[in-house]
This record gives sequence, structure tokens and C-alpha cells, in this order.
Amino acid sequence: MLQNSTISAQSGVIGDCSNDAVSRARWYVVHTQCRAENQAAKQLEKQGYQVFCPRYRRTVRHSRKTKSVLAPLFPNYLFVRLDISRDRWRSINGTRGVVRLLMQGEAPQPVPDDVMNGLRAQTRTDGTFEWTANLKVGGPVRIVNGPFAEFLGTLQSLNAAGRVQVLLNLLGRSVSVALRSECLFPVS
Repeated sequence: MLQNSTISAQSGVIGDCSNDAVSRARWYVVHTQCRAENQAAKQLEKQGYQVFCPRYRRTVRHSRKTKSVLAPLFPNYLFVRLDISRDRWRSINGTRGVVRLLMQGEAPQPVPDDVMNGLRAQTRTDGTFEWTANLKVGGPVRIVNGPFAEFLGTLQSLNAAGRVQVLLNLLGRSVSVALRSECLFPVS
């Protein structure tokens, strides 16, 4: 447990006020139980850990009704920031909703700083992931929502209102489809 710690909302860092303690804190991956990201995040935050779980808006249809929900960008995974030389990280494995920390031998495997900085830079203040930064006209995309979910296409256009035109190959011919930008995921 993190006792006598401070949380800085500006930097998003947990730790002592000394620069040495802050510099040793890294991000680690936590494998959660199926659809238990919220429960695990809440329990880890109660223990004083900083948790990061990027999400995206997804449309769910059930019984002729549609609603928009926040879905995790990485289902069954979230990130936790800790200093393994100081924090009691083994208690994370016993937290409700957590399966285990991803390990490298006997210690947790840190996520490269560049990867975390990129993810956090593309996350809005409400915790949702900003897709449009990675969308390039002419680039390949995967549709994640709607009737064309899991289809691959080519991005034709992107406007300031968040609407996109995607070229899909359906039944042997190219078809242009208008969608919201939140429905797309860039493919590398």
C-alpha cells in the first residue's frame, strides 16, 4: 500500500515528493478477469495506485435499442504505475478483478515509456482514446462498430465534425460508406 504518498493531478504521478522516487515509477500491465476492468481499477485505486485504462465509445444494440457505452481499448488489461523497489506490488495479484501482473521472470515487466507516453498523449480528459490523430486519408482502417464491424477498408476522407468516408470492398465492388470517426481503428 502506498502510505504518505501524494498524487499530482498535473503529472499523473504517484510517489514521494522527491524526484528520485518519481523517476523510478514505471507503468506495468495488469491482466484482469473477463469484463472486470472497472472493478479491478476501482480496487487498485483504493489501494493508492494510479491506474490507466484507455477506452473508446462503442455502440451496443440489444432488443432494437442502441446505446453508446465506453469499452476498454485493451479488453482484460489495464495499466498501473508503481515503483517496484518501494511499492508492495505483489498485493496487486490478490486484488479483486485482477488475474495477475504480467511478469518477466520474478519481477513485473515494465511497459516502454514511449508506448505509454503515446497512449496517454492520445487519450482525452474523459479517458477516451483519440482515434483521429492516427487516421490518415488513403490509409487502411478497421471498422469497430456498426453493421460493418470488423471490415477492413481505406479511409477516403475525414472532416472536422468527425465524419469519415471509408471505401469498402463488398461483393467484389468498391462501396463508399459514411461513418463516425469513433467507429474506426487505424491498421498499420
